[in-house]
Order: sequence, then C-alpha cells, then structure tokens
Amino acid sequence: MLSKTVLMAGTIMMSVAVAAPAYADAQKSPDQAGSMATDDAMKSDAEKMGDKAGAEYEQAKEFTYEEKNEFLAWVEEKSNQLGEKYDEVSTRVGNDSEDAVDDLSSAWDSASENLSSAYENTKDASAETWDTVKANTLEALDNAEQALSDDHATE
Repeated sequence: MLSKTVLMAGTIMMSVAVAAPAYADAQKSPDQAGSMATDDAMKSDAEKMGDKAGAEYEQAKEFTYEEKNEFLAWVEEKSNQLGEKYDEVSTRVGNDSEDAVDDLSSAWDSASENLSSAYENTKDASAETWDTVKANTLEALDNAEQALSDDHATE
C-alpha cells in the first residue's frame, strides 16, 4: 500500500518538475519583467502533459506478467506524480473556497484508496490474473487523475 508519506514526497518533487517548465521559458516583454507565464501557456503545458500521460497509459497496457516489477515501479511513479498534482490543485482551489477543498479532498481520498488497493492486488497478481489486475490498476490511475482534473482544476 502506498503510504501518504511516499505520496507527499513524490508530490513535492513533481511540483517543482511540473511548475518550473511553465515559467522557465516564458519570453517577457519589458513590461512583463519579473512576471510568470500566462495562463494560456500553463494550459498549453497541461495539455501537452495530458497527451504524454495518455501515450504512457497506452504503453503501460503492453507490460507483460514478466515485466510486473517494471509495471509496479511505473505505477508507483505515476502515483507519486498524482500526489504532487493533488497538492498543487488543493492549493489552487484552497484560494477559492473551503467547499472546493472538501470536494477535492473527498474525491482524492476515494481515488487514492482505490489506487492503493489496485496496487496491492497487482503485487499479488498471478500470470492468470495479470491482464485483469493490470487493467484495474490502470483504471484506478485514470480515476485518480480524473479526480484531480475534473471540476476541481477549474474551480
């Protein structure tokens, strides 16, 4: 089971990796000196990340039972990234309202619990159950990502 500490540590590391590129290459006019990239640039970066994530999920479907350890490592990495995304989105919606934070927290807690359960099932998978367990884990990852990107990211 993925611990909250592991998720939080991964979240912190990914926050830096995700946020920095949105601002690093921003070209500034003289009147923008010292300002951050525009919302449009950040949305574009998010779309590119979404496209990349979609491609990674498609590739993850190809993991074989013999590659179970690699798959587990990939799931753990994705889980850490989602934990970081949760922290980022939680901070953003926290500026809007307490209800938004509560909604996000509830959605994330449920999705995170399902993901942890799927991860544990994947560790125990046999060759016969591999395809089903792998599909369930990928679905749990997708559900966790959706919990962070549906209404919560735009509130």
